[in-house]
This record gives sequence, C-alpha cells and structure tokens, in this order.
Amino acid sequence: MSLSVPQNGVKADNEPVIELFVKAGSDGESIGNCPFSQRLFMILWLKGVVFNVTTVDLKRKPADLQNLAPGTHPPFITFNGEVKTDVNKIEEFLEDVLCPPK
Repeated sequence: MSLSVPQNGVKADNEPVIELFVKAGSDGESIGNCPFSQRLFMILWLKGVVFNVTTVDLKRKPADLQNLAPGTHPPFITFNGEVKTDVNKIEEFLEDVLCPPK
C-alpha cells in the first residue's frame, strides 16, 4: 500500500527513501490498530515527507520480510535502506533527521 507518490514518479535527490512497515488489520491488508504504528505514521505525515506504508500480516509474514528484519514485529522503518526497529529510537531519529514541514 503506497500512500504518497512523488510527482512524475521521481523523488527529489535530497529526499530520503522511507518505508514504514505496520501490522495489518484483521483482513490481512488494511492498516491494523497498533498505536505505535499510528504514531510513526503521524510523525512522518506531519513532517510532510514522501513515504510508503507496507502492511504485514503476522499470520503470513513473507520470507523476504523476515530477512529484512529478523526476529522483529512491526512497526519498523527502512530509511535509505537502513532498517530501524526500536519505536522510541525511530521517533528520536526522525525528529533529528527530518525537517519540520515548510
């Protein structure tokens, strides 16, 4: 599930590539009811950055996702290819790295 698409499908050179992985809802596709996921979503949204959201069905967790972040459950992010899994540290990192919206 992709929420924000850059104009013409191309990101600006200075924009980070961010993907937020969240727990899926009961249907396995919609965003679940995890307050930590919602908090990270709101931080990214309020910062005005372009990011993708991927829902993860914990009953059928894909193998490539287990390789990306072994032993962890959503929410977690990838920021320019680097995986961040601790919610509190993710919040601090996003506040340090991302500028307030213009």
